[in-house]
Amino acid sequence: MKNLVRFILVFSGLHSICLAQVPVSKEPRHHNILENGHIRLLDVHIPPGDTTQIHIHATPSVFVILTNKVKVGSQVISEEKRARLNTGDNENIWFEGFYKQPRIHRVWNIDTSEYHVMDIELTNKNFIVIDSPISQPAFNLLFDEKPVRAYRLSMLNIVKLTVPVRKADILVIRLTDSENIIRVNGKSLLKMGDYIYIPSGKSFEIINGGDSKNEFGFFELK
Repeated sequence: MKNLVRFILVFSGLHSICLAQVPVSKEPRHHNILENGHIRLLDVHIPPGDTTQIHIHATPSVFVILTNKVKVGSQVISEEKRARLNTGDNENIWFEGFYKQPRIHRVWNIDTSEYHVMDIELTNKNFIVIDSPISQPAFNLLFDEKPVRAYRLSMLNIVKLTVPVRKADILVIRLTDSENIIRVNGKSLLKMGDYIYIPSGKSFEIINGGDSKNEFGFFELK
């Protein structure tokens, strides 16, 4: 009888977990700020002491951690044993394909500051062949995957930087906060997490309004 009761409790708990799962784009703390058929950009804010719903990551994605010193925890229901790809010195930007198995989990913030992440879901499946990687010194190539190529763009004592027309659509996300006013193709990126989407066939121009170091995630979408 005790075994039967234990089985019922365990089954009920698992059933509740299954019912509570939502796609990551429907999780309330993941805010959809851009969707255009090529990407779905989710701006994620988890306040101190808060916990997300159990949600599912099933679309190839780039994760950009904007507050990587905040302490968080995670309950993983299911995931691939090795899904994450990033280089050792770029812990705040990485790619996960979710090709074999989705991740099902929830995340909580155990710190006193907000946890801020951007989840770039790569929804396009009609990939194209893009240009060779950008070779300018300010661009550090992080990874080159089937749906996306990623760089860290660092500007220190660089007032103006230009990249000629590229075949790929481009997404740029500001990674640092400073008093510098940054303008990309005429749009001001004032704070960490500000972004601009540049369609293919347009050149890229960034103007640094000060002399402190500024960094950006620069993504070519295939």
